Amino acid sequence: MKFLARSLALLALLTLNVAAEEADDSPKKAGLDYIAINAVLIDFQSIGNKYTAKNWATTFTMGSYITNYVKTEMRLGVGLTDDTVPGYIARRDEDGDLIQDESGANIIDASNATIALNHFASWYMGLHYPLAEWSSIYAQIGMSYVNADATAEPGSTWDDLPEDYPGSKFSMSWITGLDFKIVEDWYVTAEAGRLHRSTASDIQTLQFGLGLKYEF
Repeated sequence: MKFLARSLALLALLTLNVAAEEADDSPKKAGLDYIAINAVLIDFQSIGNKYTAKNWATTFTMGSYITNYVKTEMRLGVGLTDDTVPGYIARRDEDGDLIQDESGANIIDASNATIALNHFASWYMGLHYPLAEWSSIYAQIGMSYVNADATAEPGSTWDDLPEDYPGSKFSMSWITGLDFKIVEDWYVTAEAGRLHRSTASDIQTLQFGLGLKYEF
């Protein structure tokens, strides 16, 4: 029994020693700041419960590591493209009367809605955990302000969308990510999360980004 107890004590001591060495080898982030630039795919989900639209955007990030495992940041983003959602409208004459074909059916024309993200700003705080000296994972939650437009022709399928979207411009948002060191102080990042949720139209705006980060 004494031999077993001594063996367990020795094993525990070795385990603590290895853990301490690994902790010493893990990257020290506390007090560091960073900047990053990302290319972001903005994905508008559940438009009319079944359609999606995609925009490209770019973001600039400024952040700080509060501790080795906690960080906070501010992001500023600008939309670069817009996208359309298929819709329809009944054709009318100059007096506003419906135009019908020879069979008496209303003539229907295409009338797409356009979704555009103009600019946005986000604040996040979250956890950062090193996987190795050259890679880390992180998860952040915060708030975002989104300035976006939805345009549609009056009387079309999406007649109500411009008034409903985005509803509240502020929304809770979150993001998860992974970074890889490429050279000293420079990292490549890959991220996914939710930027915004419209309370009026229930459209969820997702974000998927690739970027370059510099720590100093």
